[in-house]
Amino acid sequence: MPPLILLPVGLAIILVLALVDIAYMASRRLLKPPRRRGEWTPRDLGYDYEDIMITTSDGVVLRGWFGDRGSDKTVIVVHGYTSSRWDNTYIKPVVDMLARNGFNVVVIDLRAHGESGGEYTTLGYLEVRDLIELIDWLKRSRPEKTRRIGVIGYSMGGAIAIMLASRSEAPVNAVVADSPYISVVSSGERWIMRMKGVMRSVLLLVYPLIVWFASRSIGVRVEELDMRRYAEKIKKPILVIAGRNDDLVGVEEIREFFDSLKKTNENAELWVTDAPHVRSVELYPREYEDKVVGFFRRWLQ
Repeated sequence: MPPLILLPVGLAIILVLALVDIAYMASRRLLKPPRRRGEWTPRDLGYDYEDIMITTSDGVVLRGWFGDRGSDKTVIVVHGYTSSRWDNTYIKPVVDMLARNGFNVVVIDLRAHGESGGEYTTLGYLEVRDLIELIDWLKRSRPEKTRRIGVIGYSMGGAIAIMLASRSEAPVNAVVADSPYISVVSSGERWIMRMKGVMRSVLLLVYPLIVWFASRSIGVRVEELDMRRYAEKIKKPILVIAGRNDDLVGVEEIREFFDSLKKTNENAELWVTDAPHVRSVELYPREYEDKVVGFFRRWLQ
């Protein structure tokens, strides 16, 4: 083959290999989000707390806080992807809101986030099992404080709350899912759309390969991270919160999920605001407190 023909073939091979390498590296970064740590604790809000730590069945150490408000009702707050218990946008205000209304509050760093162990996140899949093990541990160590258990999750934490609620054996009585991803693949693509310039175009081009690498790395099929497959399995009381200006989760996806959910769950509620992603608590604090606290008071009796 003449050299002039070989040159473009060689360049094409180099380009393909470069794109594959970019996709692989992007998938590794996806599964190893930056760890966020902060300074504040519930004590800064005026509430006593204790540090807690559990080790999951696969050896991952999870760290968090337990705030005892003298109740037999405990609400677990679950952060989103790349976040941690030190989040100021939604974790801090919701901890204050729940504690002020008399609920015991647990906040945990998910695996591969904050100060918890684990090399990789599984984007919610193993985190559901982690949450069940956390609840089992709480019920063994503090039975008088955990007669009734609620969960409120944000973004990826909202998806975790949904998957948890779909398990009939899960020791949880009611859940709130705020801005949950419905399809992890769709929300991941929207995440890329937040970027600027050439890198956005490159990542969108190789996105199917990023998804493939990530799925293979953690051993989870992407279908397992589509909330629509869980909708009709949820029999527990659930409140879903969505924002019309959410650039990561389309409100039409939320409505489609909720329509399926409502078919078999008369205790499902939907509240749609005009907020961006996970910002309803920030933009509508009074209404948010009325909705969420009222929901937990009804179902944690």
